[in-house]
Amino acid sequence: MRGVRGASAAALIAMSLAGEAHADTVHLYSYDPADAETRHASGPLTFMFRKGLLHTTVLNLRSTEASATAYLRPADEKALGPAGLAGAVGAEPAERALYRVEPADEGTALISAFCPGAMRAWLAFGPLKLNRDLTVRVIGAPTAGPAKLCRTLRFSFHGEWLLPPERPMDPRELERGRYPGS
Repeated sequence: MRGVRGASAAALIAMSLAGEAHADTVHLYSYDPADAETRHASGPLTFMFRKGLLHTTVLNLRSTEASATAYLRPADEKALGPAGLAGAVGAEPAERALYRVEPADEGTALISAFCPGAMRAWLAFGPLKLNRDLTVRVIGAPTAGPAKLCRTLRFSFHGEWLLPPERPMDPRELERGRYPGS
């Protein structure tokens, strides 16, 4: 029994050291609209996210064809009301990662475009994975009132923007027109 504990402890230590060595990395995945509703509401989008060993955090979304960015912040589903995410979009949605759209920058315009009449909006994401399509549920609410599903956006994976290795990236580097030929 002692040998099993020792092996388990060694495995846990190795995993924790690997976790420390495997720092979070920033990724950018571009997606094309997979249906007419998504094409009308958003067009192609690029999502910037931070991926760690056991988590993924979406940081922002950008219009791939224009210079518009909306920042996202992880949200607790209690913000949607007493029934949470299931109350807003239906029982047990596959898209469980919930983010509040920040109204700064183009966030207010994004809220208006994705959910007309809403003053607040959240995005519930499915998993962001390389070469996999993505579903995002848009949930909106007026100033006072319950949150409700506004639309479901479906995207086809387009590609990954590769970042320079071992160099922190400033999101402003992605703005259109900054570099010749862009």
